[in-house]
Formats: sequence, structure tokens, C-alpha cells
Amino acid sequence: MPRSRVVVALVAATLALAACTGPAAPTPSPTHAAPTPAAVAVTSGPATITAQPLDRTAVATVTPDDDGSVRLSVSEGETVLTAPAGTTFRALEDGSALVEGAAGAFVAGISTDAPGIRLEQDGPTSVRLTGTAPTGVWVASVAVQGAVWGQAEGGRSLAVTPSAWARAWSQAASVGLWSQLVAQDPDADSPTMRAQLECHQLGAPEKATWNLEPWRPDVSAVDMIAARCNPE
Repeated sequence: MPRSRVVVALVAATLALAACTGPAAPTPSPTHAAPTPAAVAVTSGPATITAQPLDRTAVATVTPDDDGSVRLSVSEGETVLTAPAGTTFRALEDGSALVEGAAGAFVAGISTDAPGIRLEQDGPTSVRLTGTAPTGVWVASVAVQGAVWGQAEGGRSLAVTPSAWARAWSQAASVGLWSQLVAQDPDADSPTMRAQLECHQLGAPEKATWNLEPWRPDVSAVDMIAARCNPE
């Protein structure tokens, strides 16, 4: 075959191949996933809890209160809270949680800020914050701000000043109240004093002080409430 015809045939074949394959697809540019948000420290008193949001778009905000408690708000997704070294986490039935030291000593408590938000056990030293975003918790290391003995009708009376966190009822706050009260004053350790304390927490959270009397009888919860926390 003459040389000119060979060249024409090669050109025709090249054009036909280009028509079949079309233009080369552009090379996709690399995508970069947003980094996981940095962990934040949530400190109340001696307890510093680490909060790690799991959602890449989450924003965590820590707001200290005047009484030493701290609010944590997370904009999206779940968050894992890790207890300080030497302590453990214990999630409770109502969705609140406790940070506990040796022999179960109360170190701090955490309450959630809405019924649909919960703290669930994630391991011995961690809990997982779940619920509809935004989620938030209230962390406190102080449940009892003061306890002073005095005299009242009938005998001795202990005036207990609870913290704002303890006034907003949760199982964690109930545990923290009793634990700190008997640690500060072992004379308060009796079934009737505990029942009166729990009654005030549920029924009289707004009172400036909760007055507990060791001479009052130990009665059922129904009778305690009926007596307005002051059974005769």
C-alpha cells in the first residue's frame, strides 16, 4: 500500500477512536473530612471531666456558674465524658450520672437538662451523652453548701443549705446531698434524717434552708409527704 494511504488510514483510525471514547474525565480533586472536634475540659471543684464530641460538626460550649458548677452544651451528636484519673463513672436510671472516688465516695454529679437527654454507661470511667441535639448537662461537685445545727420546737434541728444544682432534682443530686451531708456531719446519719432530706428535695426545693430534725419518727414516704416533711 502506498505510504500516503497508510498515513490517511492511521489518522482516520485515531479520529474514530477519539469519537468513541470522548474527552478524558477530569481527575477528581481530593476531599478532606472535617476533623473531630477537640475535647474540652469541664471542671467543677476537684473534678475535671473530659468531654469528647463525636460528631465532626459539633460545637461544645462550657459555661461556669457562680456557685462552682458548670454547664456543658453540645450542638450535635453524641459526646463521651471521661472521669478524672483515679475515679469512675456510674450512670443512673434517670439519665444522670456520678463521678465516684475510692469506695464509691461522691466526687461530682451530672444532671441532664431535658427529659430526652441521657447519660449512659460507656465503660468504667466514661459515660455517653445521647439525645436530640443540642444536648447539655450540668456538672457540680457541691451539693451541700452549708449545714448548721440549731434548736427548734421539739429539739435539735439541722438547717441544710443545698446548692442550686441539688435543688434541681436528679438521682445524682440526691446521692450527692446525702453523701456530702453525712461527710460534713456524721450526726445527721439516720434513716429519718435522710427521708426528711429527700422529702425537702422533692417537695420544697425553693426553701432557703431545709430543716431536718433527728427526733422525728421514721415513717413511710407517703406519710412523710403528707406531713410536709415534718412527721410527728
